[in-house]
Amino acid sequence: MRFAITLISTMAFLSPAWGQVCSTQTTRGTYSATCSGFLSPAAGAPQAPASLIGVCKSDPQGVFNCTSKVSLGGAIVDQTVIGTAVVNSDCTGTISYDQKINGQPVPKLNIVFHVLDDGKELRGMAVDAGTTLSCNLRLMSR
Repeated sequence: MRFAITLISTMAFLSPAWGQVCSTQTTRGTYSATCSGFLSPAAGAPQAPASLIGVCKSDPQGVFNCTSKVSLGGAIVDQTVIGTAVVNSDCTGTISYDQKINGQPVPKLNIVFHVLDDGKELRGMAVDAGTTLSCNLRLMSR
């Protein structure tokens, strides 16, 4: 009896039917992206309200390429970012984006995220100093 319980418990832990297993394949596709929070427009400057709407395309290797409009304290700017995600089997991940604002390079944007519903949604949070920003990406197509 004890062996059967242990075997069932082990199978439940390893079985994808009991939980999602993720990789960069899980996050491939085209996503609608929205973010909101506060950003510091320059080192040492106070945070300003920020919101973002954009589109991100991700390939099977985890390369994300995104374009968006950002409102930073009411000023509207264009943003492009590109980075390669590290997606863990437990559906957590990180990505470090190279970014440009209005075509000009700015510091990297570092995000931690969770993959939900087999990649249909990604929820992330910026982890850079001077940043209080959370983002949702919803899958539009694979």
